[in-house]
Amino acid sequence: AMASVSPCAEISPRARHRRRRGFAVLAFLAGGAPRSPSYGAAGLTLPYVERPTRLGQSELYSPIPLGLGTWSWGNKLLWGYDESQDASIAATWRAAVDGGVVFFDTGDSYGTGRLEGRAETLLGACRASSPKQNKRLIYGTKLAAYPWRLTPDAFVAALRASLERFGTSKIEVAQAHWSARNYFPPQDRAILEGLARCYEAGLCDAVGLSNFGPVALREAAAFFGDRGVPIALCQVQFSLLSTQPEDTGLLDVCRELGVTPVAYSPLALGALAVAGNDDHSQRPAGPRGFLFDQVLPGATALTGVIRDVARERGKTPAQVCLNWTIKKGCLPIVGARTPARVRENLGACGWRLSDAEVAALDAAAKRVTKKATQNIFMTE
Repeated sequence: AMASVSPCAEISPRARHRRRRGFAVLAFLAGGAPRSPSYGAAGLTLPYVERPTRLGQSELYSPIPLGLGTWSWGNKLLWGYDESQDASIAATWRAAVDGGVVFFDTGDSYGTGRLEGRAETLLGACRASSPKQNKRLIYGTKLAAYPWRLTPDAFVAALRASLERFGTSKIEVAQAHWSARNYFPPQDRAILEGLARCYEAGLCDAVGLSNFGPVALREAAAFFGDRGVPIALCQVQFSLLSTQPEDTGLLDVCRELGVTPVAYSPLALGALAVAGNDDHSQRPAGPRGFLFDQVLPGATALTGVIRDVARERGKTPAQVCLNWTIKKGCLPIVGARTPARVRENLGACGWRLSDAEVAALDAAAKRVTKKATQNIFMTE
């Protein structure tokens, strides 16, 4: 006889995955499985079920390997933000939540000029609009290593200011936006100690890093390990036009240390989203348009492969490029300000590129003559 289980009993992420996988198999047997690539001569179609992603050493889980970034929320210079977009931004957040996204990333420096911190404020308003959802959502903010933040308490104070903009007393992940290793190494100790104190004060559930290379990540992991502070993630610029994290072995170090690599700019500021598209009207004006003009002419082999894979798969170029980062073991965070963009990005989940497709994309990426500009704060 089967033991009865209370419907209110605690279910582990692994058990949830097994249950979902069982449902998927039943759906397949019933003929209602979602369409996915065919296997074998008989054309057997098997459903792909996403496994929940544990964020590093934390107890935080994302049901799908995709997050929403908010760099453009408040940024006039690069992204052309205007306050009139706020309603669309709120709808974008809602579309992401409805689509299964639980990880939302922001930073206290997001927003230009007087709008600094605007992204946190907007995300906080979204959070307040649906309190019942918050138990399952994961918010992370990055604290800028400004030159005047020279003490651990300065970073604690910075997080408290972020929490005030969020309208909450605690956030899931507090992160260092960058390391000071390249220009003022002594500040790194204050950054790490400040994050540890944030965790110990109960201001966050875990800590994270951004733009830390393999050497800096190992040192940070040793520091936090001694303090018993869980590292959830390490954010890095990673795309088919920016493969440095894989080339330097950072992704391998993340796997070794049990830290989730989060890929930011996985579409290279949108350049890869228009891969293979001859319609130049889709290329933005301003700094991003300049980047497109600098990078894309030397990436024709890559964009051709992206276009071919997208056509064969029935996907968009953006979905192919995002799936490539997922296949590499990353959780990509993608910026969006419209529900339509979110829905397109969600199409990167629920399937996987084949090893042959990844190899073809990798080979084409190596032939790119000019890569995307690297973040100057990225360390060794």
